[in-house]
Amino acid sequence: MGKLKRNKKNARARLNPIAGPSTHDAKKDESTIQSKIVPLINKLSSTVANDKSMALGAITVLAEDERMRRLLLKEKLVPILMEKCLTDSNDEITVESFGLLRNLCIEQGYDVIAYIWRSNIWTTIEASLEKINTSFKYLWENPTEKQDKSKVELLNDFADNILSLVMVLASGSDEIFDRILEKLDPIITFVVQLIQTRTKEAITRGISDKLFNSTLEFIYEFSTESAEFIIKLNSIVSNLFDFISNVKTGDNKLAYVYLKGIEYNGCEVLNNNNNQQVVAKQLVDLYEKVTTIDLMQLKTQLASISNPPEDIQKDVAKSDLSVIKSTLSCIEVTLDIITSMLEYLSAPSDTLEPLQLSSDVQTVLLSNIYPLIRELLQFEINNEGCLQLLEKILGALNNLTWLMVSNETYPVEWYDISNEIWKIILNLSTTSSQTTHVQDLSLNILWGLVRSLGPQVSQLIPQDMIHSLIARVKTENEDELRLYLSIVGFLGNVAPIIGNTQLTKEISTFLMNSIELGLTQSTNLQMVEIITESLNLIYEIFGDSSFDYDLEIYVGENYSNKLAQYEPEIKSVYKKLDKHKHPQLKLRLEETWINLTRFIQYKNSERV
Repeated sequence: MGKLKRNKKNARARLNPIAGPSTHDAKKDESTIQSKIVPLINKLSSTVANDKSMALGAITVLAEDERMRRLLLKEKLVPILMEKCLTDSNDEITVESFGLLRNLCIEQGYDVIAYIWRSNIWTTIEASLEKINTSFKYLWENPTEKQDKSKVELLNDFADNILSLVMVLASGSDEIFDRILEKLDPIITFVVQLIQTRTKEAITRGISDKLFNSTLEFIYEFSTESAEFIIKLNSIVSNLFDFISNVKTGDNKLAYVYLKGIEYNGCEVLNNNNNQQVVAKQLVDLYEKVTTIDLMQLKTQLASISNPPEDIQKDVAKSDLSVIKSTLSCIEVTLDIITSMLEYLSAPSDTLEPLQLSSDVQTVLLSNIYPLIRELLQFEINNEGCLQLLEKILGALNNLTWLMVSNETYPVEWYDISNEIWKIILNLSTTSSQTTHVQDLSLNILWGLVRSLGPQVSQLIPQDMIHSLIARVKTENEDELRLYLSIVGFLGNVAPIIGNTQLTKEISTFLMNSIELGLTQSTNLQMVEIITESLNLIYEIFGDSSFDYDLEIYVGENYSNKLAQYEPEIKSVYKKLDKHKHPQLKLRLEETWINLTRFIQYKNSERV
């Protein structure tokens, strides 16, 4: 428990460094619809290209606001876009329409994605890509011909919008992803051709940095999701690793990071071995690239974009924003890859031997990766989360912590590092303004640190924190249930080492109550996780009658009888759990259920 894989779905929804808060006032909705929304929607059906283009531009801006987007969708924006704009004879309108549709899919998720998929968007995408491919081939076959710069830029935007839309569509559901994967070969071939053409010549051949990055992002995202995609790609390029080695990125940090991610994904599938040294080298490469970014300069740039001078030119502001987005994405994707690599390193081997990290790998983790994560974390905390990367950073730190916990032995340096992490995360976890997900990640990290530091952390845990965590438990939604599980794990590991019988009793009572609650809501898989974790923690807390709290709590509260009453219900939960859909959870619950009877018998025999 504890390790995280990166959140892969809807990966195109990257950070928006200038996004503002949404507004909502139901009383104004009807007035806004009639005064702003309807006139703009009507202009999308206009035969005058200028009117249509201006309406699209205005709608694209309005759609960044949650309330305005909701009103636009209410007035049938998506079907009108698909019917009136995507196949317009004016290229600018077509390109802008695909960009808007992509943005709507990112913001609204499955509902819009499913609608346009059922409305046969793929046919339009294929026709558009054929048109784009023809245009690029003309550019490549006529290199000496003077090109209209604005048309080349429009062509790049068109290709970028189509590729990004495909990525977002694939994030909609497993079913849509699988359907897209079946149809993807021509697009993979097109993307590979763009990359190879861009990198084999001294000039860019009409392919912008932005599009170049998008082609690599496309391969990176699909290779992260699918081993089948990697096999397809490897077949198309003949040898994936030769293909990667021939791609030149120059000073383009984001392109370099995407390539490293593709290389890592390829190694995981095609090499099929957990080679610690290869992963360590990849980690160092990422570390050396991302640490060249000046975070204070990035903060200044973000501030200037959010509040630009009145006399700044529009194209200059657009260029600056593109650079900032690229830099932010570079950090974000690096964190995603590091998080995945840390999870990969901690994966169990085919043998039953405990995890053994080589000394070289431990050095990279503690001398490079931890300082990088710490610097980013402190920067976000000290600068009010200006990079919007706190959850990503905590995800990487969480996996690093649990990787070290899983290692057979702790490096000497881990003691000081653990104490440093504890102080930072404890302060962060008790900040009331943090989101549920940040609190969840923070507790996961503390949970791991308790496992590695043991009794020495007992004096570092405030008593009121224990009380507030128990009171914090909610079961209203999936996020709250994930936090509930982390509270169970953290407190359950604190209970035997806190050195305070009353607090151990409070935590034990909380765990028993959690089992009872879980049994009343056992159709929810996360509640089954909570039942399983709570029971295993009870086994650990009361594993020996010699513990000074055992007699007062376990015997005094008659836990054996209570646990015996749970046994038939736990058996029933186990029997109902689908082993095909949830094999790992069923296996864990089976082991926990079998151990329950043995544990009760053991405890009853201890004091005979």
